[in-house]
Amino acid sequence: MNSKKIIIAAAIFYYGLSDAQQSQYFSDRENYRYSLAENLYQNKIYNATQFEYARQYFYNEALSNSRKEASQFFDNVIGVILRKNHAEQGLQAFIKEYPNSAYFAQANLPLADYYLAQKDFDKALETLNNVNQYQLSKDENTQYIMKLGYAKFMTGDSAGAIEALEEAYKNAEESDKNDIAYMLGHLYYADKQNDKAFTFFDQIKDNEKYAHLVKPYYVQMYFNEKDYDKAIEEGNSLMREPISSDYKSEVHKIIGESYFMKGDYTSAYQHLKNYLESKPNPSESDLYEMGFVSAQLKKYDEAVSYYNQLINSNSATAQNAYYQLGNAYLEVGKKQEALSAFRSAYQMSYDPKVQQLAHVQYAKLSYDIGNPFESAPIVIQNYINKYPNSSDTQELKSLLVKSYLYSGDYRGTLSAIDKMPNSTPELNEIDQEVSFLLGTEEFNKGNFDEAEHYFLRSLEFNINKEYNTRATYWLAQTYYQKGNYPSAIVRYERLLNQDFAEKQQLPYDLGYAYFKAKNFDKAKQYFSEYLKNPKPEFKNDAELRLADTYYADNQLNEAIAIYDKAENADDYTLFQKAMALGFKGDTEAKISSLKKLISQYKNSEYVDDAQYEIATAYAANDDYNSSNDYFSQVIRSSSDKDLVANAQIYRAQNYIDLNQNDKALSELKSLGNQYKNTAYASKIVQAARPVYVKNGDTAGYESFARSLGVKIDASELDEINLNSAKNYYAAKDYKKAIPLYEKYLTQNPAGDGLYQAQYELGESYYQTANAAKALLVLQEVANVQNDYQEDAQTRLAQIYLEQNNTNEAKKYLEPLSNSTNVNLKNFANLELMKIFAAEKNFTKAESFADLVLANSKNPASVIEQAKVIKARSLMNRRKDSEAKAAYTALEKSSNTEVAAEALYAKAFYQNKAKAFKSSNETIFKLANNYASEEYWGAKALVLMAKNYIGLKDNYQASYTVDQIIANYQDFPEIVAEAKEVKSQIKK
Repeated sequence: MNSKKIIIAAAIFYYGLSDAQQSQYFSDRENYRYSLAENLYQNKIYNATQFEYARQYFYNEALSNSRKEASQFFDNVIGVILRKNHAEQGLQAFIKEYPNSAYFAQANLPLADYYLAQKDFDKALETLNNVNQYQLSKDENTQYIMKLGYAKFMTGDSAGAIEALEEAYKNAEESDKNDIAYMLGHLYYADKQNDKAFTFFDQIKDNEKYAHLVKPYYVQMYFNEKDYDKAIEEGNSLMREPISSDYKSEVHKIIGESYFMKGDYTSAYQHLKNYLESKPNPSESDLYEMGFVSAQLKKYDEAVSYYNQLINSNSATAQNAYYQLGNAYLEVGKKQEALSAFRSAYQMSYDPKVQQLAHVQYAKLSYDIGNPFESAPIVIQNYINKYPNSSDTQELKSLLVKSYLYSGDYRGTLSAIDKMPNSTPELNEIDQEVSFLLGTEEFNKGNFDEAEHYFLRSLEFNINKEYNTRATYWLAQTYYQKGNYPSAIVRYERLLNQDFAEKQQLPYDLGYAYFKAKNFDKAKQYFSEYLKNPKPEFKNDAELRLADTYYADNQLNEAIAIYDKAENADDYTLFQKAMALGFKGDTEAKISSLKKLISQYKNSEYVDDAQYEIATAYAANDDYNSSNDYFSQVIRSSSDKDLVANAQIYRAQNYIDLNQNDKALSELKSLGNQYKNTAYASKIVQAARPVYVKNGDTAGYESFARSLGVKIDASELDEINLNSAKNYYAAKDYKKAIPLYEKYLTQNPAGDGLYQAQYELGESYYQTANAAKALLVLQEVANVQNDYQEDAQTRLAQIYLEQNNTNEAKKYLEPLSNSTNVNLKNFANLELMKIFAAEKNFTKAESFADLVLANSKNPASVIEQAKVIKARSLMNRRKDSEAKAAYTALEKSSNTEVAAEALYAKAFYQNKAKAFKSSNETIFKLANNYASEEYWGAKALVLMAKNYIGLKDNYQASYTVDQIIANYQDFPEIVAEAKEVKSQIKK
């Protein structure tokens, strides 16, 4: 039989036979392959599983919808598990198509594995939480819990991770326990449960896989448990192993801190330094720790360098660092820098104990070296107020009193004493001394009421006999300056049998007091006594005053004898002698003496007075022509308008005596036109009266008087009113004098006593504190030449000065500066000097200062003020050598403001010479001795900042200007300068 045909026939038979069974066959086979895919998935044979599920999904047309959904799901899930491209997007597409698929639960564990491998711990945890733990086998459940614990740990849920891993550890196979033990050890370590961490790490510390991982934990945990010896032992052991440099630096830190906690700073030093050198930006605590260790090893400069790196921080660590920095500065003798550091520490409040320790050190240093940032007494008082029960408070209370005393703040000293709950002999002695010193300070300033108050307070104590005696003496001087001569005399005489520093001058002072009290006999007695043992510089003055007492007592021969004996007789002596000769009636000798004065002292202020007196002497001798020659000289050359006017009138009268009546009357009429409605008008009328009377021209006399504004017939009432007003005025009963003057002037607007009445009315207004009315009346007197013009100008100037209206004051002071009255001239020079100094017109200020200095009779306080202004002018004009010399002479002034300015100038020129350290020392001296002079202290701080820039200490410079900006807002120009300096500091 043909084989091919057999095969074909068989095939036809087979297919024909099987045609009815074909669908059943394929169905069974696909069922098998689907079951195969399920079995492969359960056994995690993922590649084959995915092939079978994909085949079912794409090629099995008979696949039910349920199985088609399952095939598509597992195909995508396995793609995700096998990390195939775009698998996750495929799974997301499936979820959108079948959002409620029942197959999701079977994919949770493998998907969790995928997310864990991808380090997407949030998704892994979300997936693991969807697993039905009860459907898992024991082994699967253990693996599940391990993964759950790991996912919780990586998402920050330490408590949940520990709970899960503890459960996994109990059920895990031995092979898995080490991994779980490591994770649990780390978790307990991170949770600071060191005892449990030790329990799990002890199980694996000898395991080759974990030994090198757990050793660092032991080092840290022993340190955390304060078992520093074990930490050091484990750390040194770890250092012998091949570990990275970063790892090694951290171990150095733990070993170093362990030694630090044991107080073994020598051993700690190198370990901490190694760690610190490995860090480009060490932490605050690391720098502080290293600074502290260095300080303990007396490496103070190194400690300072570490602490200084914390200066721009504001934290508890920085506060401690500032405090320790201050201690380190003290150890190397840098007290100024220590002051700044302690101040920074005490201004922070992170640690109240450190704040208090820093405050007490800051207070003591402020007392020791002075404080340019704030006064030492304030710093100490703040500590006492804040810590009243501190063990240091009693010591600081004592320092408070002394700090006020040594800083020259005498008022602060007394205030501190007054606040003390109990007095002590030591405090009373300081009170006595300080009250005396404050009294002398106020006396030198010319504040005599204040000086009296403090001298009286000093005299409440009789502990120190020297101060008691000297306070009595200076109280007497104060009463003298106040014009209370009886009180001065009483106290001077109490000291006649006492020994004290000023004893030699006592008879001189008594002589002056009695002279001023017009007790010339007593004045003569004490001036004579003084001249038995005078100070050379006062001898000539005492002799002249003795002569003056004889002169005043009309003992002219005695006066002349002394004037004749006067060594180097000056213009005043010659003038006084001439006047005495004149009063004796020896007019020829008077004329001779005055001519000698004019010859020897051509520029004397007495020349025109001498010429005038010569003229009157010649007139007294009936030599009217010679008299008129000298009156003419006065008229031509004198700047004293009153003297000129009187000379002109006197000369006209001489013409009458020369029987030249027409000439006399002509000149008087001319003078009448010149001095119409002035105080001289009445003198002119009176001078003209003899001519008119002689001519029988009464009507002409009345007409002439009227034309000059002179009212001849004053009413009796007016005269009474005027005299009453003058009496009240003389008795200083100004309130009663005012209405009488007002009435008189209303009825007699151009009367005989016009300018006197106007002046005295204006003065009465002033004395009753009615400055506005005083100005109106006195201006009328001051603007017209009369006998009271200069007095009115003086009072107007004083009022405007009291009102700080210097521009108006100058209008009256400037003519007074040319006055022939020495006292008024000196007053004007002094006030103009002050005004121009305040206006920074140093050229004029210095010019007037020279005039003030030229008058040796000025009080010491006035002379000193002139010296200060001249020194400022020299400095402003950059005459450095002269300015330095001028300020050096002022450094020992008892006036604290002057002395402070002088020290500032010294520091300024030291800075200018680049002697920055010396300049700072001078500034600290200023701060220590004159803390009460805030203005100069603030200016000195700006200078100090510049010094620190010169010393390349930008921290101190920056700190100093910051303190100025923060604390001296009352001096905006100084704050502005400080800000300018700050902008120059290199950051």
